[in-house]
Amino acid sequence: MSLSNYNKFDDDEGISLKRKIMLASFVLLYPLLVSMYTFLPPLIGIVGYILIINFKENFFYVVSAFIFLLNLDLNLRLPLFLSITVISIIYIFIYPRLKLLVRCRACLLFAIIVLIDFSYYMMLFIYDLLFGTSTIIADMLLLYYIVVDILIGLIL
Repeated sequence: MSLSNYNKFDDDEGISLKRKIMLASFVLLYPLLVSMYTFLPPLIGIVGYILIINFKENFFYVVSAFIFLLNLDLNLRLPLFLSITVISIIYIFIYPRLKLLVRCRACLLFAIIVLIDFSYYMMLFIYDLLFGTSTIIADMLLLYYIVVDILIGLIL
C-alpha cells in the first residue's frame, strides 16, 4: 500500500478536505466580517443560487448554505429564516418554470440572483412595515449589495 491512496480525502460527493475546510471557514467567518464592515455584501443571491442548484445533488453545499444564511441572519440581526424561506419559495414555485424558459446558464444565474435579491429585500421591507422595525435602510448601499452580488455570481 502506498501513501498516495491516503492523500485524497474525497468523500462520496467528490469534495476534497481542503475545499471543505475553506468552505467551512468562509461560512463561519464571512458573516462576522459582514456585520463589522458594511461595504462587504451579504451575498444572499449567490448563496441562494448555490442552494438551489445543489439542492438534490450535493448535501455538503446545501448544509453549508443553510448554515451561512442562518449565521448571516443572526449576525446582522435580520429576521430568522427569512432568507431560507424566500429561497425555498423561489425554488419551489419559480425555479422549475424559469429553468424551462431560460436555456443560457449565465442568464439563469443572473435571473436567479436578481430574483432572490429583490424578493428578499422586498420581504424585509414588508417585514419592517408589518412590525414597525427598521432592519434595513433603502439607500445606495442596498443597490451596491445587489450589483456586487450579481457581478460576483457572473464571475464565478
